[in-house]
Amino acid sequence: MLGQGLTILLYMFAFATGCMTLVLSVVFHIRESYQWTKYFIIFHASLLLVIVLQVLKVFVDVFLGDTVASVTGIVVQSLLAANVSFLILFVPYFTTWIIAQPWRNPYRIIFSFLAIAYMSLSVLHIIFNSIWVFQMSMMLVFVGTLFFCIGVILKNLKTIVQHDVRIVSKSIIILSFVMIPLLIISLIFPQWRYITYPIYFMAFSIILLVFLFIYFKRMPHEVQHELTYDKVGKYHITEREFSVILLIREGLTNKEIAGHLDISVNTVNNHVANIFSKTKVRSRIDLLNNLNKD
Repeated sequence: MLGQGLTILLYMFAFATGCMTLVLSVVFHIRESYQWTKYFIIFHASLLLVIVLQVLKVFVDVFLGDTVASVTGIVVQSLLAANVSFLILFVPYFTTWIIAQPWRNPYRIIFSFLAIAYMSLSVLHIIFNSIWVFQMSMMLVFVGTLFFCIGVILKNLKTIVQHDVRIVSKSIIILSFVMIPLLIISLIFPQWRYITYPIYFMAFSIILLVFLFIYFKRMPHEVQHELTYDKVGKYHITEREFSVILLIREGLTNKEIAGHLDISVNTVNNHVANIFSKTKVRSRIDLLNNLNKD
């Protein structure tokens, strides 16, 4: 009982740091309006939901009767499995945003398959609760996906132009490798698996909190310059391309820009490609960073 109580306390600390990170991330997104921050909020909210569902599962096992705990546990496990399956698909997608690479077909197929596989293993684990191999396989799928994405970020770290994002990425990579011994222990001793996730999530949230606190601390000293056509003159940007850049700054997608300017999506794609070529960048994030420096 004491061990389970400490586990719940650990989850509550992780939940608190996660909530603070989520709130500050929303404020950061409102101020900066980068498209990638919207996806990060979805990502972090999903991780936070896993924390909530895990602590609910522990709470049910400890404080409710066997019958109620059994029924409620199935519901919680099903929701948890659905959420983790979503993360298995979403984390690689978000990773491609960080490194400014397109979400290619091989990734779509592989991680869609892994998400379905995880959900199927979860159903089997719920039906055959005593068979530990299903739970082991589920953890291997999730951890494997996580470290594949970390490897991709590590390989493409130099291509991340934004200094702050690169620093945060490095910190998360270091944290992930530091956590490897604990992950191995949780694989060998399943009873320890409940403490692995909240420790990792709490450390992950603290890294992001430090970044966000530094950002908001220096925010009053930063002057937001208005972007004018004259300021992009050195890139030989046309007036139509400048209109596209302004809408990119507002966080609009290519489809939304096409509707706003009453042109086709293909035309917008061509404008964006020309803008990237002229400014020598590979993504919207890099473009906005370069323009903000001017």
